[in-house]
Amino acid sequence: MDLYASESDLAPRPSKDKVLSLRTGRVRPLAGVKITSAINKQPRQGKVHLTRLGFSGDERQFVPHKSPDNAVHQYASSHYERWKTELPDREKKFVVGAFGENISTRHLSENNVCVGDKFRLGGAVIQVTMTRQPCFKLNHRFEHKKMSSLVQTTGRTGWLYRVLQEGWVEEGDEMELIERINPTWPLSRLQHFLYNDRNNTEALIQLTSLPGLSSEFVQLFEKRLEQGAEDMNGRLQGDVAMPWRSYTLAEKTPLTSRVQKFIFTLDYESVDSDELHFGRVPHVRIKFGPESKFTRAYSVVSGDMNRFELGIARDDNSRGGSIYLHENLNTGDKVKVIKGHISSIKFGTDQYLHAKKHIFILGGIGVTAFLGEIRTLLKQCVQVEIHYAVRSLADAAYLDQLPSTHTTVYAKSEGQRLQIRDIIPSLENNADPNVVVYCCGPTGLIEETRSITKELGYPRSHVHFEEFGGAATGTGDPFEVEIETTGKVLPVPQEKSLLQVLNEAGFDIDSSCLAGNCGACMVEHCKGEVVHQGVALDDEQKSTSMLSCVSRGKGRITVKC
Repeated sequence: MDLYASESDLAPRPSKDKVLSLRTGRVRPLAGVKITSAINKQPRQGKVHLTRLGFSGDERQFVPHKSPDNAVHQYASSHYERWKTELPDREKKFVVGAFGENISTRHLSENNVCVGDKFRLGGAVIQVTMTRQPCFKLNHRFEHKKMSSLVQTTGRTGWLYRVLQEGWVEEGDEMELIERINPTWPLSRLQHFLYNDRNNTEALIQLTSLPGLSSEFVQLFEKRLEQGAEDMNGRLQGDVAMPWRSYTLAEKTPLTSRVQKFIFTLDYESVDSDELHFGRVPHVRIKFGPESKFTRAYSVVSGDMNRFELGIARDDNSRGGSIYLHENLNTGDKVKVIKGHISSIKFGTDQYLHAKKHIFILGGIGVTAFLGEIRTLLKQCVQVEIHYAVRSLADAAYLDQLPSTHTTVYAKSEGQRLQIRDIIPSLENNADPNVVVYCCGPTGLIEETRSITKELGYPRSHVHFEEFGGAATGTGDPFEVEIETTGKVLPVPQEKSLLQVLNEAGFDIDSSCLAGNCGACMVEHCKGEVVHQGVALDDEQKSTSMLSCVSRGKGRITVKC
């Protein structure tokens, strides 16, 4: 009997469901890294035998995963649309089967499935044993370094079954709840004590004797009663870095006096089809130079992970990366490449889908940031307005790829000036805008656009920035940073960024653009006042995170890294 829940806490009883997809998979290399997994499962047609250890032909690598309590994995098909909306740059990855599930149905979820539930599945009978514990391999599967943590935080984990009665199953079979023994223990409630209220003694005692719960979870909760909650970082983060792939510079062509086109092709290995394509507003990170001393992020003009094009401007005031690419990198030379940061644009939202006009404000090489998105919008027959500021017409790289009837060029050499206030419409009566504004270019152009859109009342969801050149350096007034997990305090001197100090202290903080644009260096901010720089974080993210490459603290701050 559940002593800590009332009748009002009874989980809703799911309706009869149907198998939309049945999949099995074998252990194979994952996403080009030195780990293997059976997550890449393929559809099965016809009847498949379900045994005590799982579906015929389905492999599991990790020894605990081979337990009879883990025989079948189910994931709610309804979760995929939410992932597409929240992570639009990875939308092509969120298709049924992406989480390595054996079965998918339309109506079941963590909210209406309880621990110990017994279901008739085709000719078999199965019982719910546990929620799935997300691990670091999801980070590689979806090429997002915090994917496993997101899955755990949202509760969209999927769940596992043991097989009570073996039988044959096929796509289209009915799936029906035939017995519920723990009506107040939906998986969502189990997740609360598993991930949030982790040291609740009363709940832990009850969970250790909950009928139907997997032996793995019973042992976990027994251990918590003795020793307290376990550290989850190893499971969620792992120790395998995202894969850098080798590429060759196949073509290098001048476009203007300052901009060159670089085309890179993949060496040797192949790219899985689900990893091949970029998302919208794509970036790559590149390591190049002697001993790969330079790491930079660039917008992708066109292509995919087999072959792609970059347009790179020479910046004589840069930290040396663009100069090296222009002067020293030659066709045939090798570089290392990985996909870049995820765009913050929420492509699936109503505001984006229903916008009547998309205004692009571009300066110089900033044109490369949105070339692909402009092509996409034009194919959708959406109204597009492009304002392109350059030093001279001869410096207007990629002008031939912009629609002439929708593009206005402002050449400084001819006395033309881009008046941002004249091209961004005012909002009438504080109405929700039906315009989306995009901006990429020098810092001055971005700051003016940011100031005007804020003054006019545009919400953050309707204004999108990409930044390059002239951004903050991360240096400034000295401060101290305390590491939340250890209590260690590190001084951050005037001439160093927080990123430099953290990495010198042994924390492996990722980085790329070093300009506050890509978000790779983001760390969790726990306490203290932060002076935020860069454009990678929205206002909501700034309340809990900071960009360690450009943002600084005041006095003492506390971070988790």
